[in-house]
Amino acid sequence: MVAASMFLGLFVGLSLQSLISGMENTALLDRLIMLLGEIAILVPPLFILNQRKLSLTQVLPLKKVSPITIGMSILLIGGVIGLVSVFEVLILPYYPVPEFLEQMDATLFDGGLLANVILISAAVLVAPFVEEFLFRGLLQQSLFYHFGSILPAMVIPTVVFSLFHVGYLFYFPAMVELLTLGLLLAWLMVKTGNLLIPMLTHALFNLSAFSGLFLGLDEETSSLADLGWTWIVISTALFGIGWFYFKRMKTVECDDVYLIPLPHEVDR
Repeated sequence: MVAASMFLGLFVGLSLQSLISGMENTALLDRLIMLLGEIAILVPPLFILNQRKLSLTQVLPLKKVSPITIGMSILLIGGVIGLVSVFEVLILPYYPVPEFLEQMDATLFDGGLLANVILISAAVLVAPFVEEFLFRGLLQQSLFYHFGSILPAMVIPTVVFSLFHVGYLFYFPAMVELLTLGLLLAWLMVKTGNLLIPMLTHALFNLSAFSGLFLGLDEETSSLADLGWTWIVISTALFGIGWFYFKRMKTVECDDVYLIPLPHEVDR
């Protein structure tokens, strides 16, 4: 039932977004439908929760975490963002960015102030909340509950998360980054048991990506010399500190979280 509601939500959201295809529309309408499409993804799961008389807080994994853990997650994603830029510089000569992605990036912020605000809000606020709620909140925790194993609970949502961004899967470096990000978010989920950590990490990653495109930083960094060794060392250090901190943490077993139970499993 969890998977069915999640996929129904994805279908609803993507169907709404597809309404813009083949239509003459402004960039503002494009961004608005993108935002509404993301929000619409939540409708089927929330409807089912309401039918089962469950509140959102009853099904979200929100184990208590310390401020240090929050800070370390910021350090970790900061290191990841830095190392992603190193990866892109190293692999770009072998895998040039395809034309459709270049065109999409080039026109991303051409819609004016309001369209850009909606775009950034969708990417940095709405998408991390919606996608983490679905993939790391509903799907990952439910798979862990049913399989009793971390591996399928991490891998399956990561694959679905990547397929949700299918346009980028046709470009090998982007596919690697998507899968890596998905696994990192899943790993942070099993280490902290708090969905807010993957949400924060996801939001910071998206903010970095969109800021780079908006400021045109990608055009200024075509070699390791452009990045500088200071950038590489600091990124590696931040990643190492964050990774070591979370590596030492015990896995949080959310055995008390049973998401969207079947009708007969709900107390009447």
